Amino acid sequence: MKFGIAATTSVTPATTAMSQAEYVKRVAEAAEAAGYDSVWASDRTMYPADLATRYPTMFEPGHANPDAQNVLEALTTLSYVAGMTEKVRLGISVLVLPFRNPLLNAKMITTLDVMSGGRAIFGVGLGWMPEEFASNKAVLEDRGAVTDEHIEVFKVACMNDVPEYHGKHVQTSGMVFFPRPVQQPHPPVWIGGNSQYAIRRAARLGDAWHGIRLTPSQIAEMRESLRVECERHDREPSEVQVTLRATLELGDAKQDSSGQRVPLTGRTQQILDDVRRYEDAGLDYLVLSVAAPSTDATVDTVARFGELVL
Repeated sequence: MKFGIAATTSVTPATTAMSQAEYVKRVAEAAEAAGYDSVWASDRTMYPADLATRYPTMFEPGHANPDAQNVLEALTTLSYVAGMTEKVRLGISVLVLPFRNPLLNAKMITTLDVMSGGRAIFGVGLGWMPEEFASNKAVLEDRGAVTDEHIEVFKVACMNDVPEYHGKHVQTSGMVFFPRPVQQPHPPVWIGGNSQYAIRRAARLGDAWHGIRLTPSQIAEMRESLRVECERHDREPSEVQVTLRATLELGDAKQDSSGQRVPLTGRTQQILDDVRRYEDAGLDYLVLSVAAPSTDATVDTVARFGELVL
């Protein structure tokens, strides 16, 4: 199993732009020094000022902090990380495709891959917040079809100097695309989401399925679903990795709504046991957000987990 670190401030108190810039720099440096496989950025464009009122079950006290939605733009952030590192791969967990021009976005991903020497991982998602769709003039109801075409034209562009693609939402013909990426046929595409739709999309179009905050038993169930879908689409299940984004918190264990300990929280031995359970469940790759009270504490946790596990 491989491990990545999410250089996102969604679980730390670094909420100003400059404190986030410092956070990304130090966490990326720590991840590379400790030998992690990758560094990740998250995506959010805009969100309602009264987010907690509109979505109380998600952002009520004791749950997610609305300020955590203030994140730096993902591809710009990863370009910065690419310039200050040499080995870590660069992933997006995940980029919401319906908000973006597919051909311009393909150029940005392939440019990141070229400038980093072939280290980009293209993590993708559909998005969910109606207000964010409206702000970006995207159609919520079309997000599945748009995402599929976005992925398809990305692959075509990566493999052809003059890509031809004729979809309902995306078309290109007779136009030169540049640059093609270092990774061929294309940088790996990770399909984000916990739904069966995400599993099916990963089996059809992905190099990995990318879940979020699931337990080892849930990972085992999703892996089986992915196996079935891969066989339905004449793909070997081994062609599609099973990956997870989760939060690491050393110290006091957290409880879920049923009173069970949340995996990857608590004492060192509990977390090591969790990692083994995830591996036994068939998890191939674990991307960790680090919950800590400060940037210093985050960097220390990144280094400590690296020593214990990597």
